[in-house]
Amino acid sequence: MEQKEKLIGIFVARAFEENNLNFIHALHRIGKKQGYKLVIFSLDTCVERNLEMTSAELEFCGLAAYLPLEAYVILGETIKNRDMIDCIAGIAARRSIPCFCMDREAEGCYLICHNYNSGFEQMVRHVIEEHGVRRVNMLAGFEGNELSDARLQVFKNVLQENGIPVEEERIGYGQFWETPAQQEMERFLQSELPMPEAIICANDAMALVACNVLEKAGYRVPEDVIVTGFDGINDGKYYLPTLSTCVPDYDATAWFILDKVLEWRESGQVRPEAFTINYVAEKNQSCGCQPKDNENRNEIIRRLASSLGDCAWHTHAMNEMVTGALPLQSMEELTQILPKTEYIPKQYFRYAAVKQELFRGSTGKDVQGSMVSLFSGGGGRYFSSGESFAVEDWYESISMPDDRWEIMLLRLLSAGKTIYGYTVDGFKNVGQRDMQRCDEFSMFLSNTINLVLQNQQLNILKHNLMQANKELANLSELDAMTELYNRRGFYKHFARMAAETSRKYAVLVSVDMNRLKYVNDNYGHVEGDFAICTLAHAVREICGEEAVCARFGGDEFDCIIFADDIVELTEEVLGSRLQQCIDQTEGVSQKPYPITASIGVVSRERTDELDVEQMIGKADTLMYSNKRKAKENRS
Repeated sequence: MEQKEKLIGIFVARAFEENNLNFIHALHRIGKKQGYKLVIFSLDTCVERNLEMTSAELEFCGLAAYLPLEAYVILGETIKNRDMIDCIAGIAARRSIPCFCMDREAEGCYLICHNYNSGFEQMVRHVIEEHGVRRVNMLAGFEGNELSDARLQVFKNVLQENGIPVEEERIGYGQFWETPAQQEMERFLQSELPMPEAIICANDAMALVACNVLEKAGYRVPEDVIVTGFDGINDGKYYLPTLSTCVPDYDATAWFILDKVLEWRESGQVRPEAFTINYVAEKNQSCGCQPKDNENRNEIIRRLASSLGDCAWHTHAMNEMVTGALPLQSMEELTQILPKTEYIPKQYFRYAAVKQELFRGSTGKDVQGSMVSLFSGGGGRYFSSGESFAVEDWYESISMPDDRWEIMLLRLLSAGKTIYGYTVDGFKNVGQRDMQRCDEFSMFLSNTINLVLQNQQLNILKHNLMQANKELANLSELDAMTELYNRRGFYKHFARMAAETSRKYAVLVSVDMNRLKYVNDNYGHVEGDFAICTLAHAVREICGEEAVCARFGGDEFDCIIFADDIVELTEEVLGSRLQQCIDQTEGVSQKPYPITASIGVVSRERTDELDVEQMIGKADTLMYSNKRKAKENRS
């Protein structure tokens, strides 16, 4: 991709939450007038909590260093980890570009802070001074919470300025959420104090609860009781009557950021300063400033139905992806199925890449810092590329037309502290459902990659286990010293070979070393072992490949040979060949003792079932007879 864009990077956890998304919308709307595009790094892992920063998050944020960014914007209130904020600010400082941090101080950064009190005071004064309310209750947040206490103090100050006594019973702590707020509202209704003319709430969530409780109790909003909120969430816009509230002036914030970036472009200098986000009162239906109407209800219902339908369809598509990966055992296979299981609206662009080291056979220094693209595409069409590239070239590796996107969202592919790669989504405009869909995709794809890698590892372990079992089986059938079969191995492989071969004859050869005790007693067991191994080697040599040779114990060997011609398989011929092979073995000629053996041979035509025990017994008898003769001859 050609680097023609002017880019601003945003670092945020829980990007889909309304306050974060509203800021992104404002910066996008105003920034694109000056040619800027947004790149959002969505940090939705352990940075949401005040835990130790992992190498995965550090590596993910490091991708920003390879972008031609002209500014970094950190939504510091969403990122609970101090080290992560310092890390991002440090990258900007090393590149000497402006960095803006919201609600958290960071070295070298422009500080952007919310001025909650000013907006809240506007709303309290509006209710008391413009609507003339005298009996007014308040739903505060947590008792002892800094933000809640500040708004409560504003409420009390405005009451006192207007000569209204502060009645503690008219103050409830709804803790910023539904259940406590409902409990406090029910307490208000059961109070012996006269019914309030207005209920001022420290946030919109509690204000919506207040409206619901009042309506269920038979009171009308705003005719009987005015209700106001604070922070401007979308639910307040959808509710009827629409909620009177205060919203942050993110447009002014966006202009501040862009002005400071322009100063940097002209001067090359970063001069950090502070900026305050003021809140603006929106006087809607719940305070009576706007007439009630139902014209937006059908549109609200349509959007909600569409969002629910998309949730169901996208979840189904993601499950298809995971199900399709169940039998896969390599990342190569995964790259082939992803384009077939991917689902995304046509107006999107989507891309995913993972570390090259996840692919089989990718080891060593040549893959360090290398990535592989899993798939890429848009307009409803996707393809697998499998192309590798250096991580510092990740931006250029994305084949996305410049006019396809105005907002780019990056998500981490990971499992715990292990990073696999990242996803990239491109949009013209982005809504809450778009953000959620990207979160869902990265989560499902991370799980799918983890599944495939586990399958791959299990397959390796299975192969290793099979090899180990095979080796154990061989060890249980082999004589450790001579590497011939032991008695168990002899019977097993005799049965197999007898079933497989078509040879006409079976020849049983019984071999026993002469004078092993003499060697052991006079030269030691090491020499005795040498003599046994020499004989074992010679036995294997004379019997050939279509034979089963075994050490039955001590210096006793039994072999069965399958052949079509037994003219050369007589005691005389085999005995001569055996001795010749012994004498030619390296080291034998230097020994002070002779190595000789006696043999017995029994042949059977394979017309009937072979009785191998009978053949062994007969061959042993012949061998011992020959052994006695040899001893008599030596005497």
